[in-house]
Amino acid sequence: MANSTERHEAPAACPVRDPRAGQAMVESLIVMLVVLALLFGLLQVAHAFACREILSHAAARAARARTVGFNRWMCEKVLRVAAIPASGRMVEPQIDGSFDSGLQDAVASKKGWRLWDWAVAATPASERGELEVARIPDYLASENEERAEYILDYERWDKISSSGLGGGGSSTISDENTLTVTASQKYPVSIFIRMLNDWVGFVAGGKEGRDEFTLKGEFNIESHFPLYIDDEGY
Repeated sequence: MANSTERHEAPAACPVRDPRAGQAMVESLIVMLVVLALLFGLLQVAHAFACREILSHAAARAARARTVGFNRWMCEKVLRVAAIPASGRMVEPQIDGSFDSGLQDAVASKKGWRLWDWAVAATPASERGELEVARIPDYLASENEERAEYILDYERWDKISSSGLGGGGSSTISDENTLTVTASQKYPVSIFIRMLNDWVGFVAGGKEGRDEFTLKGEFNIESHFPLYIDDEGY
């Protein structure tokens, strides 16, 4: 019987992977994280500057109310109303998401720059906006804090504080003719920036990052309120 010759084929060589591919992926990820940190950081700073300008406007409105003789409670209400653009979402009155049909119709029917033009208009048609505007006079006419919070309230109104409105020993009159009003608000840090702060704090020695910081707006005005009223510290 003839001898049979067995043929053995050599196994195919495994492809050799370039280790630099993984290195490039890691480097790209690090670069993307840095770029995102810069982007979100710039957005946070821009928003914080806008909020500070709103607080300066709110301090000015409260100072004008004070200098013409309104009591402290009225000035506090004026300050809060002026700070609405920096106060987050409206929590009172409570409405469901389907209430604002005008906004829903605009989003459904307008696209691109048409929706943008509608959004930045001076007075965009919005049922929610009309409700807020209608509630403001009732809020300003409220007699006390308990009554006011059932008329109109925002999620970050409780983060606003003031000084310089007189009453309770908090007056900061720099001289007999000048009234200085300061509006302060706790400003929350975004989740991404908070994580970055925590990481930087850990690297710096185990310190925890800050969840919020304080924004301040200030306004000086000629003081006339002693000529109009003596609120006896109210």
